[in-house]
Amino acid sequence: MASPPDRVASLCALFAAELRLDSVPPDADFFLAGGHSLSALALAMSVERALGVPVGVRDLVECPTPALLAGRLAARSAPTRQRRVSRAELGNETRSLWLARQRGEIPATAYSVPCLLDVLGASDVDRLGAAVLAVQLRHPRLRTVFVERSGAPHAVTRPDPPPLTVVDEVPDPAAAVRAEIDRPFDLARGPLFRATLFRHGERMSLLLLADHLVCDGTSLRVLASELAAAYRAPGAAAGVLAPAEHARDEGELADALRYWRRVLSPPPEPLALPVSRPRRGPVGARTGIVTEEIQRPTVERLRALARARRAGLFVPAATAVAGALARLTGARDICLGTAVDRRARLGLTDAVGFHVVTVPLRIAVDPDTGWHRLLAEVASATVDAVDHSAASFDEIVAAVEPPRRPWRTPLFDVFATVYPHIDTGEAGDGIRLRGGPVPLRQGIVELSFQFVEHAHGLRLVLQHDTARYDRDTAERIARRVVDAADRIADSDPESEPAAASLPGPAVFDGFRFGT
Repeated sequence: MASPPDRVASLCALFAAELRLDSVPPDADFFLAGGHSLSALALAMSVERALGVPVGVRDLVECPTPALLAGRLAARSAPTRQRRVSRAELGNETRSLWLARQRGEIPATAYSVPCLLDVLGASDVDRLGAAVLAVQLRHPRLRTVFVERSGAPHAVTRPDPPPLTVVDEVPDPAAAVRAEIDRPFDLARGPLFRATLFRHGERMSLLLLADHLVCDGTSLRVLASELAAAYRAPGAAAGVLAPAEHARDEGELADALRYWRRVLSPPPEPLALPVSRPRRGPVGARTGIVTEEIQRPTVERLRALARARRAGLFVPAATAVAGALARLTGARDICLGTAVDRRARLGLTDAVGFHVVTVPLRIAVDPDTGWHRLLAEVASATVDAVDHSAASFDEIVAAVEPPRRPWRTPLFDVFATVYPHIDTGEAGDGIRLRGGPVPLRQGIVELSFQFVEHAHGLRLVLQHDTARYDRDTAERIARRVVDAADRIADSDPESEPAAASLPGPAVFDGFRFGT
């Protein structure tokens, strides 16, 4: 290992590279300089490769400067155990999702990934079509289908990508977009990626729609950025990113499973959610959407609180969900589902594909403390989930063995995520793509809290199972979460009254609580 001064210099260079800065001093705080949880994971992997010692996101959270991190790593040695790496064509999460789809456990379009982008600038449709083809050629996963062989999925890459579809002057553009999103994919025949340009008057909207087996949320940002680049420079050579072989360190997997057994034992109880009707069938066959806006000043205050916790916007958003659900249900043990992006750990930073794992976040809510204690709890749980994301959700469930209930996702009924706003920047001599994900009509959990960033703030999209929740019930839940977000943004850690900040369960007239 490098000597201490050399180690600090090496870390300064690695910090600068990840932050895309020319240089950083030894006392530069990674998160205050623009880092976030995903880039922290990428930096941790870079440091691990450079210095030959294990590094986690928690190390960066607790030692966020090159000087502090060098001090922590000084006493750390390379792992003594021999790495046992298993390799597979597909990740375990991909195989599990494919099998669940074959068994009919998931509604047909619940795992579609739709993104609607405004196309700004002087748009040439033929040039945009060429860019769509170029991006598909660069990312073979977009041309992949999944065929069954001996009861298991195998990825087959098709040579010819489908062209851009252009739809002109439909009477109801929103309905046309919805109809395209509701058209399911055939996993074996494909294609599993479709691009459709809707032209209505002078406005142009580009719908990117993929199956989750070949695309995830981060992939949407990669696609938008590369489409804009391919449009600006048609015909420019771009290397093909072959689908990566999935390699796993068996020791890392064992460590992750030990962590999840400890955190999830005993398994969390189902929440007594304010349902309108008892469960009588599969979750998510038909869902409804309610939306609430969180204004930009509030969002900026939430970002500042997140930075103070060396976290991203997900942490205060999930804190608002956990706090609101604790008040709604009276529970002090809240378990949320969310997704962790493993691109950096897999070395697939710019790859399009399905590179996330579902994890449970178990959060202890103490009504006698304030919002900042809950923020710290959620931030800590999130960091640990990222550091122990080697296990797929199915492997976590198998290790914990929670009680199974018909038509219920094991371990949690509620999902929370944040979708960043997509904006490729000024058009110049090309195009600008700006927009974000579109809510689906089908889902996989009872309540999915989707926080969608946009130019003017943050939109909470609450997707709810209409077999369980009436619209007015969902609206009240969404308003509770937004109210919690406002309270978090306005809270003062120095003067916050502990007991008043997280009040006990509210009384609901006419609501039936049940699981």
